[in-house]
Amino acid sequence: MTSRSPRRTTRPLPRTLAAGAALALTGSLAACSAGGDDASGGASDGTLKVAVYAGSWGESFTKAFVEPFAEETGATVELVPGSPADWLTALRTTKGGTPAYDVVAFTPNVIPSAVSAGVVAELDTARIEQFDQLNTVLAEQSNIAGTQYGLPLTVGSTGIAYRTDKIEEPPTDWSDLLDPAYCGHVAVSPLTFNTGIEFVAGLINEAGGTITDPADVDAAFEQLETLKDCASTFPADGTSVETALSNGDAWIAAHWDGRAFVQKNQGEPIGFAYPASGSVGALTSLFVTEGTEQEELAYTFLDYVASSDHQPVFSEGTWYAASNDQNEYPAQFDGQITSGPGAYDSFVWVDYETITPQLPDLQARWQEIFG
Repeated sequence: MTSRSPRRTTRPLPRTLAAGAALALTGSLAACSAGGDDASGGASDGTLKVAVYAGSWGESFTKAFVEPFAEETGATVELVPGSPADWLTALRTTKGGTPAYDVVAFTPNVIPSAVSAGVVAELDTARIEQFDQLNTVLAEQSNIAGTQYGLPLTVGSTGIAYRTDKIEEPPTDWSDLLDPAYCGHVAVSPLTFNTGIEFVAGLINEAGGTITDPADVDAAFEQLETLKDCASTFPADGTSVETALSNGDAWIAAHWDGRAFVQKNQGEPIGFAYPASGSVGALTSLFVTEGTEQEELAYTFLDYVASSDHQPVFSEGTWYAASNDQNEYPAQFDGQITSGPGAYDSFVWVDYETITPQLPDLQARWQEIFG
């Protein structure tokens, strides 16, 4: 695998990595042959409910992991599309009975709540053959109080996406979004959406502060005040950010690198800048749910998800790096996306264990500014 030096100087948040387009994935995918043990030693025929994103994310997930798993084990995988917040609600509702899903995708902003609610199980890493090959920085983001809960899958950088036909000089850091030259053309996401809180975290990090320090948060909100009459749109999900940039409602926005590069590679006038003070990390991890009746099957499936044989297929479809440090990617991917050992050491990571209880108040302050 080739890895490149990070193009930033600092570190990400546990966030919600976004879904793609709105393709439903509620159908089941099964092997052509029914039943039997899998070739690697043991999963019997069964049905596994997996909650993941829809759209291109889900399509790539299916191609990379679901199809080979189903073919080799004879099991059936039912993908349940939605969002981490929806999945957490469903698991809370079914707690004590049969969980709504056997495996679920969560982003760091949801993980502390899922763990405290007791709806995800501790991960037995010894049952994941290639777990030791997974990037340790990424694995740490779903380790709560010394206990590993999640298996990291896909990672992106939250930085600055911009219209190359409107902005000649690429932005260099987070505060560039406050440039009066862009007034009336800035997308500002609410703090209920990942990139909203990641933008705030980036501003704080650029100023040398931390999102867990109230004084540093106050200073960032003073900066947001300067955007009060300059924000042109308030996208609350990744697709809305893409749409705002595509149709010109916004010239500049906090956004994820993978999605921006997909737009660029499709010929749209979209550029992406890794902030000099540090990109904010965006990560999605998979969890075995507490009380699942398909635990053995779930662990067999996670073996596929962790594997360097399958992760690059997923990355090629989503343009996000994946967690196995042994992955080998195509040259174009390696030329655009930072990956591999050391690539995430300088990321800005949001401390969601600390900040999650404060998010309602922070969003209320955001609402006072932007209405």
